[in-house]
Amino acid sequence: MQIEDFKNIPEEVREVILAEDISDFNTLLADTFDLNRDQLDFIIDLQGDLFLQRIGPLDLPTKLQDMDRAKHHDLRAISLEIAYNVLWPLQDYLKTVDRLILRLGGKVPRPKHFRKSIVQKKLFPDHEVSTVKRALSVYDDFGDLRLSAKKIINKSGRRVGPTVNNWIKDYIHFLGAGYHNSLQRSKYLAKAKNVKILTETERESLRFVLTSYDDNIEIDFYKSAGILEATEYKASAKQSESKPVNIDNIVNRFKQDIVNISKELLPNDFILSEADNEIYKIRNILWKALGLQDKPKVLTCIKVLLEKKSFDIMIKEDNRFHNILKRFVGIRYNRATENWLDNNQDKLLTRRLFLEMILVDKLKLNETDATLRALYLTSLVPGSGQIVFLDSVDGRLKWRDLELTNNQLVWLHPV
Repeated sequence: MQIEDFKNIPEEVREVILAEDISDFNTLLADTFDLNRDQLDFIIDLQGDLFLQRIGPLDLPTKLQDMDRAKHHDLRAISLEIAYNVLWPLQDYLKTVDRLILRLGGKVPRPKHFRKSIVQKKLFPDHEVSTVKRALSVYDDFGDLRLSAKKIINKSGRRVGPTVNNWIKDYIHFLGAGYHNSLQRSKYLAKAKNVKILTETERESLRFVLTSYDDNIEIDFYKSAGILEATEYKASAKQSESKPVNIDNIVNRFKQDIVNISKELLPNDFILSEADNEIYKIRNILWKALGLQDKPKVLTCIKVLLEKKSFDIMIKEDNRFHNILKRFVGIRYNRATENWLDNNQDKLLTRRLFLEMILVDKLKLNETDATLRALYLTSLVPGSGQIVFLDSVDGRLKWRDLELTNNQLVWLHPV
């Protein structure tokens, strides 16, 4: 890391970075894991990239794979040591060190705070084109912006501010978690009590916000008299009307998306190491990761289970996963289908239900992200068939349709 790079790092962070503790730790790390000079230099450079926020803490395990002779070392253990001894004192600055520690199977220590706040809030501008989820992740105050003038009633019966976050909570409380289509949104906008107090302009803004939240499309935001208003992003609408769906381009984009998904995942060895190379223990890691909403770790666990041909067995034998799937099916269709699931022999159909439950209901992915990851995961089992399809009309991946017949779920269009 060059000297001039330090100018862009807050003073409180520089004090931690330049402390002798990190230098002493790196020396101990090299001795403990028998690292040569080149390997240690590689790790120190990685630490520099982390300090400068060129990469995030969650990128560390994947980046370590590029180290010379990486396969001869326990990268999970090295990552955990770096997380505890180098990154944890910088949690206030780096933000996701706690998630890294949990992902690696460690326990989060007591917080260490700087003497003063070192990260300034990034505020939403007066005008912006964005998706709702991107705005929530980028701007610290976006979720607290008011979408309407009057307060709304939350699920506890309390009057709360009509903020973006509170409207989304009301929406989810009314319709349930997961992806919602246009018909479901229309039902909410027509029948929800809180919506009935809105002006026509506020109602339209809310409709665009909820559509963006579900379908991850860009909309036009601007502030007016302290209220956030949302309208259709005209440029996107014009482009979509003028260009027909090009299947070849879409397929090529999906291929690149699949490559990107594989880069997001953890190395299989990290999961196997945490499981002591006992495949059945991966079930426990998956269950814990699901509770922590650790998407990359959840997906990696499922990937390993599919590749080790232990995924279907887990759904059938592990009562934790089997029971939450039964509840999901019972709520989505009807209670009678819960008994059908116990005797269902169609493994692909069960995978489709399970992955929809995990990706949409538990991890809260939108339909685009969920179906793309379902495509990636089911493709790991050659010849098993697919649970999603490409709609040639709108160019989007969609879940294969199911229908309920005599309290049994079957494919609407068998392949």
